[in-house]
This record gives sequence, structure tokens and C-alpha cells, in this order.
Amino acid sequence: MTDPKKEADSPQQGGRKSGPSASILRFAGMGTQLGVAIALGVFGGLKLDERLAWNQPLGTAIGGLLGLGAGLYLVVRALK
Repeated sequence: MTDPKKEADSPQQGGRKSGPSASILRFAGMGTQLGVAIALGVFGGLKLDERLAWNQPLGTAIGGLLGLGAGLYLVVRALK
């Protein structure tokens, strides 16, 4: 039988790595998620602008802001 106190003190709780490299990868992943969410929003906005033949890039602006909001939601959720 294993000692639960020793398991709680182990650096790999729940299969997660600890240390600076794990932190870097975690935050790099969050940055990537944020960038992809914004890019998808802008891409969708561009397609909306083309489809509706708008003179001003309203779809791009709205899509970018929606992508930013979705990306920030993912980052905040990952930080909790």
C-alpha cells in the first residue's frame, strides 16, 4: 500500500509535469489558442463581408472582436 502523503508531495500530480518547461508550454498553448480564435473570427468576418458585399469591413471587425472574446474566454478558463 502506498503512502498518500508521499503521493500528494510528488511533482507529477495527476500526470501533469511541473517546472518551468511545463509553464512555458502551458502559456504558449494559451497564446496559440488566442491567436487561432482571433484568426478564425477575422477569416469568418472576411467571408461575411464578401458574401454580403459590404463596402466597410464590418464583418471583419465583428468577427475579430468575437474571436478575441472567445480566445480570452479560453485563456481565462485555462487559468482557473
